[in-house]
Amino acid sequence: MRRESRFAWRMLSGVTLLTASLFLSGCGEEPAPTSGETATGLTLINQDWNDRQRETAWYTSFGSRIMPLSWFLVLEEANSEARFSRPDNLSRFGFAVAGQSAANPYNLPIGIASTPPHDGESWVGLGCSACHSGQVYYQGKRLHIDGGQALVDFQLFEQEVIAALQATLADEAKFARFTKALSAGKGLRDTLQARTDRLVEMAELNATHTPYGRGRLDAFGQIFNAVAADFLDIPENKREPNAPVSYPVLWGAAHLDLVQWNGSAPNSGPGPLVQNATTALAVFGDLNIHSDGMGYDSGIEIENLSTIQQLWYHLRAPAWPTSVLGAIDTAQAQKGSVIYQAQCESCHSISVQSQSKRELKATLVSVDEVGTDSTMASNFVNAKAKSGAFEGEKLLYIAGSKLGEEAYSIELVLHATLGALLKHPWESIKAGLYSFHKVYSAPLNERPYTYKARPLAGIWASAPYLHNGSVPTLAAMLSSERPVSFAVGKVEYDPQAVGLGEQVLDSEQVSLFDTRAPGNGNGGHLYGTTLSDSDKRALIEYLKTL
Repeated sequence: MRRESRFAWRMLSGVTLLTASLFLSGCGEEPAPTSGETATGLTLINQDWNDRQRETAWYTSFGSRIMPLSWFLVLEEANSEARFSRPDNLSRFGFAVAGQSAANPYNLPIGIASTPPHDGESWVGLGCSACHSGQVYYQGKRLHIDGGQALVDFQLFEQEVIAALQATLADEAKFARFTKALSAGKGLRDTLQARTDRLVEMAELNATHTPYGRGRLDAFGQIFNAVAADFLDIPENKREPNAPVSYPVLWGAAHLDLVQWNGSAPNSGPGPLVQNATTALAVFGDLNIHSDGMGYDSGIEIENLSTIQQLWYHLRAPAWPTSVLGAIDTAQAQKGSVIYQAQCESCHSISVQSQSKRELKATLVSVDEVGTDSTMASNFVNAKAKSGAFEGEKLLYIAGSKLGEEAYSIELVLHATLGALLKHPWESIKAGLYSFHKVYSAPLNERPYTYKARPLAGIWASAPYLHNGSVPTLAAMLSSERPVSFAVGKVEYDPQAVGLGEQVLDSEQVSLFDTRAPGNGNGGHLYGTTLSDSDKRALIEYLKTL
């Protein structure tokens, strides 16, 4: 952004801070969590969410729209008459199933969320927990980690949803059953064809030569395409989203001054609301840039964004579960804490989980210094596109300098997102106020050729490691000779190496990570690799305690 835009952003942040201090000073804390296990046998770790909070986070929609909920519930798989939405089918993609409840009447998996009714129709899509719910498998137990890194295969899920819709259109018997289940009239085929074509269009827009596999998505690449190529209707703006990154853990994220793997997003003021609205546009979202009046019509569920953000703020990192994974060697951990202070803490500060209003600083490290795969960082700083209908519009929609004939893709995204929020200014103000929390102010880095080092609370539950998920365990992180390939998904946890083990529990629920593929490099971040074996073991033992 240019100078005027920075000033406008500071004004927005200042207004949010002042108003929030007046309206939110008396907000109370939620009670402690209750259940330790779901009806389906998922082991739940105490992360300071009660049952109601947990289910709100699991099943609240931010506006993602794949298809009408009524369709999803009766849609058949492409090659059988079995319902696509049944839990055992959706589990194949990496979704966890917690069971039916008042908040989840259709027994959908965690992270599959439906919108409130619009024109009499609710839509099903992906919620925050689709990408931010981790699973750890060990000795027959399945630990559910709220805010953790999901191991969902996004591309496989998208492909099979499309295949099921196409099969329904092509097979008269399937279509007849679909129509009967919905008690639908003659217009259904045209509507179904139009929605299928739209999903195919989105999938082709974001097609990649190298599959993402489980637990990864090129979020920036896909939102750049959504705005620059799709919403602006400029096909030549399309770029292959070929820099998938791991879904980041969300505990502590709301307390940081900067978020995103490259530290590109300040977290103060309206930052969280803008970031969440951007996600809503990127994940099967809708935006009409030719709306009448101020702002752009979109499918963003603005009120829900504040509810979700408030929950993430109060989420704690999961503590190492000694009853499942075994006791921590306290003597080794104490030795490891000294090593951590000397080797790690200058970048990875300590997050004290008991401090509910803690303010945390991220450390930005240049890509050249850390030496990890540069694809994501390079794609971000180099992404430019034609501005199209946005040319001449103000960067922050109502403030900032005007967009030229060509702009950085992130600028087009920011303009589109603020335009969507300003279509409903009062709702956006309320959402920003409700979810406001004080964090350190950070300068906006316009071209961040960096990666963010965060506090390592809960690091044991966030394998595989590095921004692109290219290292399976902490032990491998401390080695200069890392695995060339490994399985990601439903594999046995390794509590000694801390991370993904080598035992595959279900071959249909894993993908092979190949570090030789573009964007998948596992080099760099060699800190600690020259420690002695005993010091490495002590450091790993200490990392379990964070």
